[in-house]
Amino acid sequence: MKFSDRLSLFGSQAASSAKSLIKVALQSRGAHISRAKTAAEGKALIIMGNGPSLADVIARHGQQLSQSVTMALNFAANAEEFETLRPDFYLMADPHFFTGRASDPNVERLYSRLNSTVDWPMTLYVPSGHTAKNLGIDNRNIRVETFNFVGAEGFGWLTRFLYSHGLAMPRPRNVLVPAIMTAMNAGFREIYLTGADHGWLNTLSVSDNNEVVSIQPHFYKDNAEEKKRVASVYRDVRLHDILLSFHLAFKSYHALEEYARGNGCHIYNSTPGSFIDAFERRQLPLENA
Repeated sequence: MKFSDRLSLFGSQAASSAKSLIKVALQSRGAHISRAKTAAEGKALIIMGNGPSLADVIARHGQQLSQSVTMALNFAANAEEFETLRPDFYLMADPHFFTGRASDPNVERLYSRLNSTVDWPMTLYVPSGHTAKNLGIDNRNIRVETFNFVGAEGFGWLTRFLYSHGLAMPRPRNVLVPAIMTAMNAGFREIYLTGADHGWLNTLSVSDNNEVVSIQPHFYKDNAEEKKRVASVYRDVRLHDILLSFHLAFKSYHALEEYARGNGCHIYNSTPGSFIDAFERRQLPLENA
């Protein structure tokens, strides 16, 4: 690499590092970050993304999934299969889950389902600043823990420090990023991803009115309210903004893989046809059970 290129790279990393430190300082002020080690000794964790391929995994291996150590995400509690899967961990990250309760019946239903259906021990991960009390979680089977929902980039030594201390993570453009980070910080050293299709490019289009249409199907069927909400979110979003968001999401997975590898953690993508190109492909550990 030429000296000018090295100098340019150094300048870019320095700028990213400074920006990351400012974000951590501002967004972590007064925050309580859980550091509990909750990993089951020697067991793998299966993170269940909400992509459409999860439906087939549940149909073929639902019983094995319910007997494995699993993490569910976002609106999974509203799915009929939730009570059968009985996940050990649950994570929500999008601000909508914490600000949209009054306006979105699906969010209200989510909290109602968590309170009424979880009759097994479950850890709920939410961004720092939230507690069981202010979320209205009164189910004693649910333990609420927090993570710092802050993205950081820059010098490798700096990001490794921030990641390992739970102060930041690769830019969390998708819920899988905080899911994987909290799993590693909880002590899991073997993590499998299923339902992580990320095939958004296959459903991306632009209407004759220059409106970007981005359909992100799930293993469950979205109701009319959720479809309307998603459409409103994308109403004024331009195509280049969406493609940039995709870029940042897939880039973050490579940052996660590099960090995991340096910490003796293995992340496997068990999703057939997944667009994520960062992690080694491997079948779920329950495939041959």
